[in-house]
Amino acid sequence: MNPKRLVIIGAVASGTKTAAEAGREDPDAEISLISEEADISDASCGTP
Repeated sequence: MNPKRLVIIGAVASGTKTAAEAGREDPDAEISLISEEADISDASCGTP
């Protein structure tokens, strides 16, 4: 079976949180994070 592919646009708090959660849910998933910025945020946000 092919692994899931997930593309997340935006690497601020909710994007990185979504990527981390997706990686925990499916460790075999291919996750890409796309951002205009050179740095990504690792701060948490208020999104549940």
